[in-house]
Amino acid sequence: MEKPLAIANEFIRLAYAAGKPPSQMKLQKLIFFAHGWNLALFGPPLVAEQFQAWRYGPVLPSVYHEFKNYGVLGIDQEGSEFVSNKDGIGWETPKVEDPSGTTRALLQKVWDVFGQYTGTQLSEMTHASGSPWSQVREGRLENERNIPISNELISEYFTSLLTSP
Repeated sequence: MEKPLAIANEFIRLAYAAGKPPSQMKLQKLIFFAHGWNLALFGPPLVAEQFQAWRYGPVLPSVYHEFKNYGVLGIDQEGSEFVSNKDGIGWETPKVEDPSGTTRALLQKVWDVFGQYTGTQLSEMTHASGSPWSQVREGRLENERNIPISNELISEYFTSLLTSP
């Protein structure tokens, strides 16, 4: 499993290289799609945090809080976190730890397929009938947050996409 911020930073690098810095919403949805496809294709979770169903779609709270100051603007720098380890304390920019290259290949594919869409368009995709987000939001208040979306539900949904015509 990867740190959510490492996955976010990888998407920021991909987006920046394409000249399309992502909005907070777009970044969240790209991570969600990568997480879902990773569950369906490889089994284990991609990120070490549970997605939550917020008003505009699936959200990783740690990523939201790191980039919330950007609002709807494009994110133009990678996120960092304060760490304390045997080497000391300080700020670190998390990177994807991927010796086999599988995770980076998945993230590149998700970017290739979904990077062309806006955050709003990606949000609409996550709101599709039967999606994990729609299943856990059903009957909830519009502004309610902190509604967990289980990895099992995400995996089932993305696995069903693999087998649908």
